[in-house]
Amino acid sequence: MPTMRLAMRSAASAMVLLAASLAPTATRAQNAAGWLGLELYANFETAGVTATISGDTNRNAGVSLQWRRVGEATFRAGQPLLRVDANHFVGSLFDLQAGSAYEIRATLADADGVSGVATQTANATTRADVLVEPSLRSLHVAPSGNDAHDGLTPATALRSIQRAADLAQPGDLVRVAPGLYHEAVGLPRSGSAAQPIVFRGQGAGVLLDGARVLPADATWAALGNGVYRTTLDFDTGHVVSEQGRLFRYASAGDLQAFAAGAPGGFFFEPGNRQLSVKFADGSTPAVHVLHVADLGAGFTLDGRAFVRIEGFEFRNYGADEYGKGIYLRYGDDCIVRNNRFIDIGSSAVWAKGGSRNRIEDNQFSDTSIVSWPWPVTKASFAEKSSIALTDQIGRGNVIRRNHIDGSFDGLAPCGSQAPAPAFTNETDVYRNTFEHINDDAIEADGYCANVRIFANRISDAHMGVSVAPAAPGPTWILRNVAWNLGNARTSQIDGYLSSFLKINSGYAQAVGPLLMYHNTIATSAPATEALYLLNPGASTSLTSRNNLYVASRDVWVKVNPVMVDADYDLLHTSDASRFVRWMGTPYADLVALRNATGLELNGVSAPPQLVAPASGDLRLLPTSPAIDHGLVLAGINDGYIGSAPDIGAFEFDDLVFASGFEG
Repeated sequence: MPTMRLAMRSAASAMVLLAASLAPTATRAQNAAGWLGLELYANFETAGVTATISGDTNRNAGVSLQWRRVGEATFRAGQPLLRVDANHFVGSLFDLQAGSAYEIRATLADADGVSGVATQTANATTRADVLVEPSLRSLHVAPSGNDAHDGLTPATALRSIQRAADLAQPGDLVRVAPGLYHEAVGLPRSGSAAQPIVFRGQGAGVLLDGARVLPADATWAALGNGVYRTTLDFDTGHVVSEQGRLFRYASAGDLQAFAAGAPGGFFFEPGNRQLSVKFADGSTPAVHVLHVADLGAGFTLDGRAFVRIEGFEFRNYGADEYGKGIYLRYGDDCIVRNNRFIDIGSSAVWAKGGSRNRIEDNQFSDTSIVSWPWPVTKASFAEKSSIALTDQIGRGNVIRRNHIDGSFDGLAPCGSQAPAPAFTNETDVYRNTFEHINDDAIEADGYCANVRIFANRISDAHMGVSVAPAAPGPTWILRNVAWNLGNARTSQIDGYLSSFLKINSGYAQAVGPLLMYHNTIATSAPATEALYLLNPGASTSLTSRNNLYVASRDVWVKVNPVMVDADYDLLHTSDASRFVRWMGTPYADLVALRNATGLELNGVSAPPQLVAPASGDLRLLPTSPAIDHGLVLAGINDGYIGSAPDIGAFEFDDLVFASGFEG
C-alpha cells in the first residue's frame, strides 16, 4: 500500500507540472486573435467596414485600416476600426465618390499573436447617384379625369392616383396634375432597378390631403368651459384648423384642463364617434375651418421595391395615432424626394424595415408642436419624428438634404433590431437642416451600428443629437453645425437642460462608441451649455476631436460616467464666471481642467472669432484661433488647408473667404 500511494502521488505531481507547463500555451491560444471575416459595404459618399474575429478573450487586439480607390497606386490610412463587442470591429470611410470601386486592407494585431494571416482585403463599389427614368409609358392623372379612361394621354387622364397605381407596371411614369386628391394609395407591385415605377407631381399644387373639411353648417353642442361637441360618421385621430394643428387629448377631462394651450385641442370618442373641440379663445368651432383626418397614410409601399414618389404635397393624414404621409413597410430601393409634408399626424415618412431607401430633398413642417409644453407633448401622440426608421431596419438607408421645421423630434435613423443577417446598419444622415425642434433634432436611439451623421445644420433645437442609447455603435458625428442650441420652448420655458449630445437614456444597455469630430456648436441662448452629459445610463466612450464649443453658461458639464477622450477642441463661454464642471467639480479655466483631468492638452480656450454668429454664419474669420489648430485625422480631414486642420465644421480658405463663397 505505501508503494501504491507513493506512485499515485508521483503521478498526480506529474499531472500538476504538466498542466502548469501547458497553461500559458492554452491561455495564449485563447487570447490570440484570428480572422473570421472582413466586409466593405458602400453607400454614395461613405462605406462601412466590419471585421469579425475569433479568440482575443482578453480583448487587447486592434485592427488598422488602409483604403484606396481602385486604380490608385497607393493606399491611404483610415481611422482604426473600433471594437463594439467580443467579435466585431467597425469603421467607416468618408468623402468617397459615387459610382466608384474601392479597396480596403485591414490588418489585425494582437500582442498575444495572430492565428493565420494578419491582413485581409475587401472590395466594394459605391452606389451611383442617379435617378433612373422609367421608359415604358406615361399614365396621366388629373382632377378632371375619369377612372374609366386608359390614362395614356392628358385627354384620357384618370381621376385617382390609386387607379394609376393599380395599372402601373415596371417602367411606368405616373404624371399627376395639380389639384386636390383625397386618397390613401396602395401599390400592388414593384418596379425594377432598370425600370422603376415613378409617381410624379407635375408642378406646384399637387396636394394629397388625408382629411375632410367639416361643413360650415355642422351642428356643435356647447358643453361649457369653451368645449363644443359634434358627431362624425368616421373615426379620426387628427384635427387641423386654419390656426394650426390641434392637440389630441386622451380624455374629456384633459380637454377641459387644456394643458397644451393654443391654438386648441380635441378629444375623440371612438365608440360614439363624438368629436369635442376647444379653442384657446373660447370660440365655437363653427367659425373655424376644421380639417378632420379620415385617412391613415398617403402612400403605403408594403414590401415594394424600386418605387419613386416625388413632387407632391401631403397634408393632414392621421385617422389613427400612426398617421403617415408615406409608409415604407419592408420595402427596398425606394426613393422619396422633393415632396412637402405639412401637419401629418405622426411620422411624415415612416420606414419600417427595408434597405437602401432614399429620403431626400423633402420639406417637413408642423404648425403647432413647438408651442406646446414638453411635459404635455412627451409620451403623447405628438411625440413624433418627421422621418422615422423603425423595427428591423435594413442597411444602406440614406436621409439627406431634407428640411425639417417645427417637429418634436427631427428624425430617427435607428431601428430596434439588427438588420438580419447583417451586423451594421450603414445608415447615412447628412446635409439636412433642422429648425425649431422641441426635443431632439436627430434621435439616434436604438440599434445603431455604423450610423453616420455628418454635415447637418441644426438651429433653435432643444437637443442636437440623441444617443440614448445608441448601441452597439459606433455612431459618427462629423462636421455638423448647431446654432443657438437651447433656443427652444423646452429649454427656455419648460426648464429642461439642453445639450448638443444627449447621452442619458435610463436603459441598462450601454451606449456604443461615439466619435465627435469637427463639429461647430455655438449658442447665445441664455444659460445654455454646449455639452451636458447627463445621467442616467451606461456609456462606453466618447472621443472629441477638433470640435468648436461655444456656450453661454458652462461649456461642458459632465455627471455621466462615460469615458471621455477630448483634445484639440476649442472651448469658450460668454459667462466669465464659468468654464467647465466635471463630475461635480468646477474648473475656472483650461489650465485647471488640464491639470485635474488630463483633457484638452492641445485644446484652445479663446473667443472663436466667427464671421457673423448672431445671424448664424459660423465660418471662421482670418484671425480665428481655430485655424490650423486641429489634429490630423486620417480619413476624416485629409484635404485640410494650411499647416494643420482647422477646428470646427469649416476649413478656412483665404481664397474662398475673400471671394465671399463657401465651399
